Amino acid sequence: MPTFQLILDLCKLLLAAFTLRCVLVYSYRIFLHPLHSYPGPFIAKLTDWYGAYYAIQRRLHVVTYEDHRKYGRVLRQGPNKLVFNSVEALHDIYQNDLLSKASSYLVTQVSPSIFNLFNVIDKRLHRTKRRIIGQGLNERAMRQFEPVMNEQITIFLKQLISCCQEGEPADMSDRCSWLGLDISGELGFGRGFELQTDTKNRWMPKGISTSNYRISVYIQFPALKHIGWEKLFLPIVLPKVLRFHRMVNGMIKARLAEEKHARPDLFSSVSDFKDPETGEGLSRRELWSESTFLIPAGGDTTSTLMAASFFYLSRYPPVYRRLATEIRNTFSAGAEIKSGPKLASCTYLRAVLEEALRITPPSGTTLWRDVPEDANSASPLIIDGHVIPPGTRVGLNIYTLHHNEEYFPEPFKFKPERWLPKENGLSAEETKRMHDAFSPFSIGSRACAGKAMVYLEASLVVAKTVWYFDFECVDEGESPVFQTEDQFGSRHSGPKLKFWLRGDMWKEL
Repeated sequence: MPTFQLILDLCKLLLAAFTLRCVLVYSYRIFLHPLHSYPGPFIAKLTDWYGAYYAIQRRLHVVTYEDHRKYGRVLRQGPNKLVFNSVEALHDIYQNDLLSKASSYLVTQVSPSIFNLFNVIDKRLHRTKRRIIGQGLNERAMRQFEPVMNEQITIFLKQLISCCQEGEPADMSDRCSWLGLDISGELGFGRGFELQTDTKNRWMPKGISTSNYRISVYIQFPALKHIGWEKLFLPIVLPKVLRFHRMVNGMIKARLAEEKHARPDLFSSVSDFKDPETGEGLSRRELWSESTFLIPAGGDTTSTLMAASFFYLSRYPPVYRRLATEIRNTFSAGAEIKSGPKLASCTYLRAVLEEALRITPPSGTTLWRDVPEDANSASPLIIDGHVIPPGTRVGLNIYTLHHNEEYFPEPFKFKPERWLPKENGLSAEETKRMHDAFSPFSIGSRACAGKAMVYLEASLVVAKTVWYFDFECVDEGESPVFQTEDQFGSRHSGPKLKFWLRGDMWKEL
């Protein structure tokens, strides 16, 4: 009995100590913390669980938008986090060499010694990697890769022909995801995953989605990873992870068995390149890490853009008719639809894609940056007029900025003409502000390296689909807004479209 009483007393003492610590910590965060005067949800002032909770629900982008409407253009979203919603903040944060990518991105590392473009924190190392990887993703590399891309797009179009002949609607999120991942596989490893033509690997999109979801939650609350709770799920998750790594390793071995320049992929473009400033190249292990990162990064971005484009084209008939007229008057055959002056002249096509990127950014999350603890107090960091204390984590939510009425009037309405200066009804200054706020690929040195690939792939897919087919939506009763779930990338379904062949054009396929 005395022993039991001693244990009970010890537990009470520990509970009291814990309670006292919570009171002191939370009181400091509410009343004395350098960010205490910034508005925001009360719970967010106490704990990072606020962001993690809504990340778990895949709703953090929507909640951030709603919070900005309630609290203003800057809000406190964690004890040590500020989120902004202005053009000034966009450029002050992401074009500022003083800030570094948030340390929370390190939760995505597979190995402590291997970094890729997404999770590398060191600025010098990032610049080196960016220059090297850029050789495989720039416009010149995309021109060389375009024939391979077109092979996969042709498969996509043939699958739509089958839907026409069978009278079955097509779920464009699935179709675009399979296409995007097959193209990413071709670029990263010299071969696709055959997702469009075979069901054996169609577990991949769901597996990638789960991985992105996990990353999204951890970036909001890194401690969740470090406590090791996910080990409980290893019996469920580990077989899928091992399956993915076996598949990737098989693709790497097959590619290494070929001549280095046998295919116009990343391996061919980058393996011999040395950074002109440092003289460094990528090791084989680093190169395959970058290729593996390209699978979800490239596939997810392009599939979201294409699915959103088809969604809004099917729900805005005037937009659809105008785009169809432009494409069908510009080209005389589907084979002519390729990169070059004719495709570049399709200004309405580009406007449709940019409006889809605006209203449905492929990644609607907040991209966090850290203010160094040793930041020079003699020249304080200023973001949108606010002096930011050292050690603060700052960011801007892309989804929220893209729906800011100050820059995008009627933000939830799909209006491609807003990107056409002669038609948008805005002044030159307002048009410039709108373009300055448009950041689906982020800006600055950390902007997406695959921007050229995304635009080329989406332009070809949408233009060729409009050339060969007419289509309409079969799920009219759903929301007029393309619904996405935020998970460091996005998860979505639909639209379901019914296709018709345009005359005999399809026979050239």
